[in-house]
Amino acid sequence: MAVITGRRRVANTTEVGRWNAELVLEHLYSRESRTNADLARVTGLSRSTVERTLDVLVERGVVSKSEPAALVSGRPAAFYQLRPEFGYLLAIDVGAHTVRVRVDDLAGPGRADHEPEPVRVGVEDTSDKRLAAVEGVVDRALAGVGVTRGQVRAVTVATPGIVDSAGVIKVCRVIRSGDWVGDRLRGWVSERFPGAAVAVDNDANLAALGEQRFGVAGDAADVVAVVAGRRIGFGILRGGVLHRGTHHQAGEAANIRGSSWERASKWLHEHDDAGRLFQAAEAGDPAARVAVGKFAQLLGTAFAEVVHTIDPELIVLGGAISLSGPMILDLVAERFKRACRDTEAPDLLLSTLGRRAVLLGAAEHARRQAFGHLLDDARPHPAVSIADPPTPTVSITDPLPGSPTPTGPRSRQ
Repeated sequence: MAVITGRRRVANTTEVGRWNAELVLEHLYSRESRTNADLARVTGLSRSTVERTLDVLVERGVVSKSEPAALVSGRPAAFYQLRPEFGYLLAIDVGAHTVRVRVDDLAGPGRADHEPEPVRVGVEDTSDKRLAAVEGVVDRALAGVGVTRGQVRAVTVATPGIVDSAGVIKVCRVIRSGDWVGDRLRGWVSERFPGAAVAVDNDANLAALGEQRFGVAGDAADVVAVVAGRRIGFGILRGGVLHRGTHHQAGEAANIRGSSWERASKWLHEHDDAGRLFQAAEAGDPAARVAVGKFAQLLGTAFAEVVHTIDPELIVLGGAISLSGPMILDLVAERFKRACRDTEAPDLLLSTLGRRAVLLGAAEHARRQAFGHLLDDARPHPAVSIADPPTPTVSITDPLPGSPTPTGPRSRQ
C-alpha cells in the first residue's frame, strides 16, 4: 500500500502545525509501530517537530506510545502507533444492483471480514427499499466487528450520478426509481450517525481514490480511473488531487449523447452477460469476438478522447469488467493506441481492485475526513456511549514551535 503524498501551500503558522500532524497521521496509518526517527525520515520533518506532534497526538489519545525499547543499533527508542479503539470508519457503496459496506478502525486498513456479503437490490427499487437494504447490511457489518453506531467517526457513501459539494445527488440515471435524486441519502445517514462526519460522493470519484491509495495508480499524479460494469464513469486525479469540476460533473462523459462513452455504456447495459461474453471471446468464439471487439473499439476511442482533453499519465481500467483479465485490456489497448494516432498515449493498466475500488475509495475518503476532524477535536470514543462532550486539553491547530514551512510531501485531499 502506497502512502499518498503531494504538495500544497500553507498560508500561516497555524496551518503549519496542522499540516505536520496530517503528515504524521498519514504515515502512521499502516498498523505498524514507528519510531520518531522513522517518521522524521519518511515525512521529511525534523525529529523535534515530529516529537512535538506525537506528544500532542498521544495526549489526545489518538496515538499510543510504548516504553523505550532497545534497537539493533543506536539508543533505545519509543514506538508509536495509532490506537484502533479511537474510532471507526464506515464505507458504503450503493449501486444500482448491489450494496456493499466496509468497516475499518483508525489504526489502518482492516481485514477482509470487515466486508460482509453484498446485498442485491433492484434498479427500479424505491429509495425506501434501497435504504432499508443499506441499513440491514450496515448493521450486520458493525455487529460483525462489535462496533456501535456511536463509535463511528466518519461515513462516506458512494452512489452513481452527479453529486454536489454538499452531498446532494443532482442527477442519477443509473438508479431509476426517480426518488434517489436529492438530499435524502445524506440526511438519512446523518440521522443514524449524528456523531460522525458524513459525506456522499460519486462512485467513480471514490474509485479514483481507491486506486490511488490501494491500487495500481500509486504515486501517479494525473490519473483517469475508469469504472466499467453495467455502465461507465471515470474519476480524475490532477496533481494527485481529486478533480470534480466546478459543478462536480467531471467524469460523467457517458451523459454526452452520441459520445463513445455513451455508446460503450449502452453496450454494457445491453449485454448483461458481458462477463460470459468476454470468456467466450477469449476461448475463440467468433461471434463473441466480434461483439467484444466492438466494445473494445468504443472504449479505446473513448480513452483517446480523454487523452486529448485531460492528457493523463495513466488510465486505469477498473470495475467489474477488469475481472475479465488481460484479454480485455489487450483489446482495448490496441484500439486505444490506434485512436490516439501520432500523439503520445499514456500507460493503460488493469485495476487489481476490481469491484472493490469504489468501496476502498470510500474508506479512504472517510479516513481523510476522520483525521481532519481529529485535528479539531480528538479523544477516544467510550466503549458504551459518546454522550459526554469532548474535552481536549491541547489544540493541535496551534502552531508547533520549531515547525518549518512545509516543503515536503503531504496527504492528498
